This record gives sequence, structure tokens and C-alpha cells, in this order.
Amino acid sequence: MPSRPGLVHKDTRKNVYDHRKDSKWKAAVSETDSIKRMLLCLILALAFAACDLRQDISFYDPPEEAWEGPSVAVLWEENEVEVFVDSLDKVVVEEGTVWLLWDILLAAGLKAEDISSMRFDFESADGFRASSKGCTPLQGESLALGYVDPEGLNLRWDSSLGLRGCYWVTRLARILGEPGL
Repeated sequence: MPSRPGLVHKDTRKNVYDHRKDSKWKAAVSETDSIKRMLLCLILALAFAACDLRQDISFYDPPEEAWEGPSVAVLWEENEVEVFVDSLDKVVVEEGTVWLLWDILLAAGLKAEDISSMRFDFESADGFRASSKGCTPLQGESLALGYVDPEGLNLRWDSSLGLRGCYWVTRLARILGEPGL
């Protein structure tokens, strides 16, 4: 029989120390198990966090569907937005079915109050600008009576404005906004 706890006596062996009954060994094993559990919890938490991140971060952004059809670029301050006019509603006026110039500017992200306080110049696909012929940029309010013809993107105006011919830009490509005076 063992003379002290933790010793095992066998007839064929000398006294052998049994570590399983030692309180220090139990504390070390318990501490190691705690560390293992904490590491396992940390790994699981990181794995779940990584899964949540994958929902927010896309590793592949599929290309947006490309719009086809006529477009007009609207430039103001540091912004340039291409507006696909086929996505806008057409209206019927005396001159025929058209897109409203005001709607194109709103679709570009300008607010109505911004449009009213700005001046605008118009450029055709071949580089002609209304201001190059002495036509000063128009104040925003008059753009409410401007129309874009679906056939050729020609810029038209309501006859009540009495605008000169240089404002009637053919094949409208860009609308250039600047701060009003």
C-alpha cells in the first residue's frame, strides 16, 4: 500500500509517482484546457466575423448593365454625370415628343434650386458651344422651356423665349453648368 497519496505500489515495481492524483498537475491541465477553450472560442469568433464581413465586402463586382441609346453628359463643379435619356419620360409639346431639358438635369443629380441658381452652356457632339457664337450661358429658369428632340438629340427652345439660333444646338452632347451671377 502506498505510504503517501499519489504513490502506487506494485509487487514487481518500485514506488511509481502517479501524476494524475497530484493537485499541481490538475491545475496545470485545467489551465491548459482553459487556454485551449479560449483559443477555440477566439477562432470561432474570427470565423463568424469573417463570414459577416463577406456579406459586406464583395470580392467581385459584376458590371452594371450597360445602358444603350442616346446620352447627354452633364458637368457642373467637379461632377460629370452621363444621363441616358431613353430612361426619361417623354412629353408632348407643340414641337412634338421630346425630353425636357429640366428632367435631364434632375436625372444628373442636380436639385431644382441648384438649377435655378446656375448658368448653363451647351456643347454639340462635334465640339460646337453656344457660347462660342456670343450666346451667353442661360440662367437656370429658362431651361424649363428647353427640349431635347429624340431624333438626333437636337436642343430646341420654346418660341416664347425668343432665343438666338446659336442656342439651338444640334446633336447635344454636353450640358455645362457654372455658378450663376
